[in-house]
Amino acid sequence: MDNKNLLKIFGMNIKIERMKRNLSQEKVAEALDFSSVYLSNVELGKHNLSLVNASKFADYYGKTIDYLLTEKE
Repeated sequence: MDNKNLLKIFGMNIKIERMKRNLSQEKVAEALDFSSVYLSNVELGKHNLSLVNASKFADYYGKTIDYLLTEKE
């Protein structure tokens, strides 16, 4: 799997988790101390985030990083 696809999968999965909870990007960004532009770019798969930030997303949504990196059907 190439890196760009991996970033898109991660982004799609965090967006799905955010939407399941009816949260805005602004609300999640504020809770994680990120800018809403950063969060938007991560959700779109346009930003190569650090493991630390991936862990922040996983903790926030109560998921593992592995879960967030796995393509869902």
